[in-house]
Amino acid sequence: MKNSRSNPTVVKSELETSAPGLVQSWIRFWFSAASPVGLHTLRFLAGLLFIFWLIVLAGNQTAFFGLAGWVDRDAASRLREDFQTSWSILYLFDSNPGWVNVIYWSAFLILILFTLGIWTRITSVLTWVLVVSFIANPVTRLDAEPLLGILAFYLMIGYVLLGQWNRQVSWPERILGSNRTFLFGRGEQPTSIAASLAMRLLQVHFAVVVVTSGLHKLQSGDWWAGVAFWYPLHPPFETTVDSLFAERAHANQQLFFLSLAQYILLAWELGFPLFAWRKSWRPVLLGGTLIGWIGCLAIYKQPLFGPIYCICALSYLTPAEWLGICDKLKFAQGWIFGRERNVQIRHGSKVPS
Repeated sequence: MKNSRSNPTVVKSELETSAPGLVQSWIRFWFSAASPVGLHTLRFLAGLLFIFWLIVLAGNQTAFFGLAGWVDRDAASRLREDFQTSWSILYLFDSNPGWVNVIYWSAFLILILFTLGIWTRITSVLTWVLVVSFIANPVTRLDAEPLLGILAFYLMIGYVLLGQWNRQVSWPERILGSNRTFLFGRGEQPTSIAASLAMRLLQVHFAVVVVTSGLHKLQSGDWWAGVAFWYPLHPPFETTVDSLFAERAHANQQLFFLSLAQYILLAWELGFPLFAWRKSWRPVLLGGTLIGWIGCLAIYKQPLFGPIYCICALSYLTPAEWLGICDKLKFAQGWIFGRERNVQIRHGSKVPS
């Protein structure tokens, strides 16, 4: 009882019992201890996304990054305000392409370690630094890249704080990170307030991003008129008079469905906070992000928005839902391997005469 005040879980419970109902709900929302399996899964998926995002630029890293390529220091300072970038670790080495190569290829090692869940206390911080540094590049800048920085930032918060209040953690674990974070977590995962807090921060920030995106669309007349999807589907350098005449017979039907799709998108974005945290609306949450992924590729040719939105949407799943998914995967794995074992035994056994 003497050390109960130093235990954050006990302190949180005492706050909940002594606080009014609204405050209790607020504390439960932000500081409820939960299984970190959701945090581990998001880390694994986000790490894969970071690796694929960076590897497509391999071979051009000295031209795209640093200050010895297409953008020198003067150009970087002029573009900094337009692209809202303030710093990059690559700029510390001025115009040395050798260091750019070292950092670029070292980034893959760090991202792989982070994705696998090795030394997450250190690799999560390095991952955020690297993601922000490579986002600062204005040459290959995509509209969705700032969301990568947001995702890396909240994952960093989760893993920097994960297990810090556990008195039984060894000093190497306290510095490098928990040894239970490999892949999706090994063995039974102790509940964590840090994991819950990181997921809540990501959830709230992503909800603000989605609603802001919807409000921004309302400032354009094309979205009010229902023709916002028509223009990216008909690029000016690809659309010809003949192609427009070929579509003339079905123009009304095409515009109707395009208008319907964009109004559904607006309703999904503006109403996002109303269903994102509701379990019964999971098909709307996850189905909407999956359809949006397909739409971003088909209409806007944007490869990043879809996977980022899907990963952030998965953050709204509760720990109970994550554990349920893990149980189903274990059951499916056991059923598959058990069936293969039975087939091998049946084929290996002697058939009686």
